[in-house]
Amino acid sequence: MSLKVFELPLSAYVQKVKIALYEKGIPFDRVFIDPSEKGDGLEYQEFVLASPRREVPVLTDGATRLADSTVILEYLDERYPSPRLLPEAADERARVRMLEEMMDTEYEAVNWGISEVKVYERAPDEQAAKLLIRASLQLQRLWNRLERELEGRHWMNGREFGRGDVVVYPHIAGSQGLGYPLSDRHPRLMDWEKRVAGRSSVKRVLNESAEFLRGKRLEQGDEPPDGVRQYRDHRLEWMMKTGGADIIVEGLLRGTICFAQEYE
Repeated sequence: MSLKVFELPLSAYVQKVKIALYEKGIPFDRVFIDPSEKGDGLEYQEFVLASPRREVPVLTDGATRLADSTVILEYLDERYPSPRLLPEAADERARVRMLEEMMDTEYEAVNWGISEVKVYERAPDEQAAKLLIRASLQLQRLWNRLERELEGRHWMNGREFGRGDVVVYPHIAGSQGLGYPLSDRHPRLMDWEKRVAGRSSVKRVLNESAEFLRGKRLEQGDEPPDGVRQYRDHRLEWMMKTGGADIIVEGLLRGTICFAQEYE
């Protein structure tokens, strides 16, 4: 029985799991899930059994059901150890795990906030400009940190491509897609990004995301996307501290913003 990945293709959390699977050469089936919409089919039931908060990705491997991208990557490296994606040295493994935590919380929140302003158009012009300026400064600080990570290293993971690269790249690509490209101020990071983007696993995931996005744009036209957006921990913190508390309140009142809800 092949593995299944329940996915929303634009999710950076989904993308890192799929890149890891393609790097390991593990066949899997892709199952599209929109967490903002409740379903009643067997696949949706399988999804919520693994992820009661209705968050992607979910991985099923026979009777094993897993949610949370970090947990899934840990499982894949233990269950399918070749090629191993974590570095061999304990201190380097710890460093990569710290990178993953930073990207999945602090960095993801900045991309999320930019998307709320630029794509979902939640803020009026003056407030939007202030939020985006702050987001740009935050990205610069994060890029500075990533630039330092590459000092003396060919890959984020170390000597070889691995999990350090898998967990960083989707968020960098997300920023670029939102209109925040890397610059000459971060030469090592720019060079690394080009090398990662050339890998077949990454190209495949980016093509899948682009195909999904083209379909959404055909459906939506020039209108802002519909749907309810889930705020949690780091995303909520970002909007509150960056100057968008009123955006959250308005979205909750209008039903376009929600917090995580368990399936009943």
